[in-house]
Amino acid sequence: MTNVKTFLNKLNNMSPAAKASFWFVVSNVVLKGVSFITTPIFTRLLDVEDYGISSVFITWESIIFIFATLSLAGGVYNVAMTKFEEDVDTLTSSLIGLTAVASTLVYLCCVVINFVFPTLFELNTGYLIFMWVQTFFNAATTFWLMRKRFTYDYKKVIAYTFSNAILSPTVAIIAVKLVDENKAYAKIIGSGIWGIILGAIITALLISKGKKLYHKKYWKYALKFNIPLLPHYLSQVLLNSSDKLMLNAFVGAASAGLYSIAHSITGIVSIITQSINSSLIPYTLQSIKNGTVKNLYKTILGCSVLVSTVCEMIILFAREGILIFATPKYMDAVWFVAPLAFSVQVSFITGLVGNIVFYYEKTKQMSAATMITAVLNIILNYAGIKLFGYVAVGYATLITSFFHFFAYYFIAKKYEKNLNQIVNIKLLLAIFLAFAFLMIYGLIFWNNLIMKISLLIAILILIIILKNKILVFLSTITKKDVDAVVE
Repeated sequence: MTNVKTFLNKLNNMSPAAKASFWFVVSNVVLKGVSFITTPIFTRLLDVEDYGISSVFITWESIIFIFATLSLAGGVYNVAMTKFEEDVDTLTSSLIGLTAVASTLVYLCCVVINFVFPTLFELNTGYLIFMWVQTFFNAATTFWLMRKRFTYDYKKVIAYTFSNAILSPTVAIIAVKLVDENKAYAKIIGSGIWGIILGAIITALLISKGKKLYHKKYWKYALKFNIPLLPHYLSQVLLNSSDKLMLNAFVGAASAGLYSIAHSITGIVSIITQSINSSLIPYTLQSIKNGTVKNLYKTILGCSVLVSTVCEMIILFAREGILIFATPKYMDAVWFVAPLAFSVQVSFITGLVGNIVFYYEKTKQMSAATMITAVLNIILNYAGIKLFGYVAVGYATLITSFFHFFAYYFIAKKYEKNLNQIVNIKLLLAIFLAFAFLMIYGLIFWNNLIMKISLLIAILILIIILKNKILVFLSTITKKDVDAVVE
């Protein structure tokens, strides 16, 4: 209890930005974590066909969402809040109006296409209409969430997140239990109805504050900023899904299943990294705008070390993680875990650098980099499977992660003169190199618990012995950073 009280006191004494970042990460982890917990429940309540329909619905929604909302609640809204901070209410309501127009047009096209080619979506029109309603209100809610994050108003975000995390799956489970037929439809509606209700309330509040659904200046700015980014967002979807699709097509469902288990294990870290990145967006943009990057550097360095540590633990104890998520027959998934965990670490840094690129509105360059990365990933997957077997897909993902990082880094370096004071590339490469050695160690001794624990003890002893030197080294880095910024 004493330790808990001490922690709570430290948390209470944090700066508003740090406190908000902490709670944003916690709330996002809870929201995403619930999906991991409820998946085994739904697989038992639904038959294979109904579960497949709900999966198809989610997949198509993630793709159509990009075009139906123009991804306006993403990078463009964060940057716009920084540039037009004196008129955020009007900005928000006008972007909701633009989202309404875009989503209506896109889903009307989808309904027409579904009549002409009924086998394309493999969903009836009722699913598409519900998807449209859910897409619009989810987008409007995201505007509200992003603004609350930007102002560090974490209490309302937590209230929304926790209520949604509890009520959405609860309503879905009840709906599936009550319905004898069309259980897939019951699951989809049950999962989305609470979010739609809250989204309708939030949308009404945002429109009443902003009062304008059309504002020529903001519509023009948003379209000019985000239209070039649509291929970027679509490429991100391909990056996340092409691996499993290609394994299933060229090797078989079993290899895709192994990859999925490894992806689920490393997905736990991805939830944390995405939450940290989202919470750092306002801080990053405001630090660059105000020219106060000295603390941003320390934050990025600390987060990088933290994520590296978590990823290494995932690699070392991949065998134990597989036994928790699945059964021994999935043990070959251990060979996917190492490269996927490494790629999660690299992707985290890529996201932080991407925030800087967003600030300078270099959307065309960002989109080109992501599209090239997606194409490279598909090529490497194909070549790797043909030459080395299915395990090569994990290393293809790792290689493309590094390519994506360096592409973003050189774009950001061209426009941000203080990038070296924000992202220390030499130190990051040293972290990556150390991680590579530890990854190889984890792969060699993946089935030897004693050797893995021995490594942890050795690292802990080394840290204790070299504690003073490490602290001096870190303080020297920080001092150089501060001096560089002052100069």
